[in-house]
Amino acid sequence: MIEERLLQTPAPGGTNRAPAARRWLLNCWQVAAYGRELTTTPLARTLCEREVVLFRPQGGAAVAFEDRCPHRGLPLSFGTVVGGELQCGYHGLRFDATGACTRIPGQENIPHGSNARRYPTVERHRFVWIWLGDPAQADPALVPDVHFMDDPGWAVSEGYHYIRAHFMLLCDNLLDLSHETFVHAETIGNRAVADSPATARLVDEREVRVHRYMAECEAPPLYNSANALSGTIDRWHTSIYRPPGYVLIESAAKPSGSTDPAAVTERRIIDLLTPETLTTSHYFWSVARNFALDDARLTEHLRERSQFTFDQDTRVLEAQQRKLGATDDPEFGVTIRLDAGPVLARRLLRSLIEREGAVS
Repeated sequence: MIEERLLQTPAPGGTNRAPAARRWLLNCWQVAAYGRELTTTPLARTLCEREVVLFRPQGGAAVAFEDRCPHRGLPLSFGTVVGGELQCGYHGLRFDATGACTRIPGQENIPHGSNARRYPTVERHRFVWIWLGDPAQADPALVPDVHFMDDPGWAVSEGYHYIRAHFMLLCDNLLDLSHETFVHAETIGNRAVADSPATARLVDEREVRVHRYMAECEAPPLYNSANALSGTIDRWHTSIYRPPGYVLIESAAKPSGSTDPAAVTERRIIDLLTPETLTTSHYFWSVARNFALDDARLTEHLRERSQFTFDQDTRVLEAQQRKLGATDDPEFGVTIRLDAGPVLARRLLRSLIEREGAVS
């Protein structure tokens, strides 16, 4: 079994750390913001230790620049959008959506080096995705698939958490859902989650999947209130990880013993994690369901209970981070069978970072 092999070798962490220049996987699409966050007012955000300014020129497509004026270094997020261009708040230099400097007050010539650095962006499925690596490799076809966000067959409850913890601690948390038993007893947890075995596997060297099936178990509180399931149920979920910070949890349940496909209720928990620094992360989350699509009260109920659940995760992860300190790979302590998914994910991400560094 893959879990057994993983437990026979050291976990990531310790001396197995990338140099500072290779902390992050950069040639990939990561979430910078919800689309609804962007207006003509510049938004400053740090992503993978890079300071970025995001804005939408007069209702147009999302734009992202390095948050630094090439003239005197003032953050461009101090500026304003004028006529669809970003104007520096210090000396009034203006930059169009491509980053080209179009105006310098008091002179007509534009010196070499006056352009702002632009990062490629794509707006899709309610999110603004950013490419922080080589712009020539920024293929929009590589944007992760989270179509549930705007698919008419799904209803969505969404939110955001700023978490003072390394983003891989969040990935660990989402790939080992046994913690639901102990952290989330008020919403999604019960004994069946921790007591049921999980299997972890690597798929095509680009994806880790962790699956758990819980037969004839008690319905947890949120299933009673949201899925209209009570008593004994069959429940299963699969956590799908794709580097660097995409985790999709496919979750489903039905009355125990039922063979009616219509009795199955499904949810998709979309977890998009973008590092800010070694000890802080952006967590964009959504819960999509395929039942009771027009029930606005249920949508709000799921948003509120999910917020509560992720608040609990935040307290745990931030306390964990304080104990571990700032490192490129926050270390595991003792490794147990349930760590198989997180170990695979960390090793996959590390191999991709090393590969990217080798060819850059």
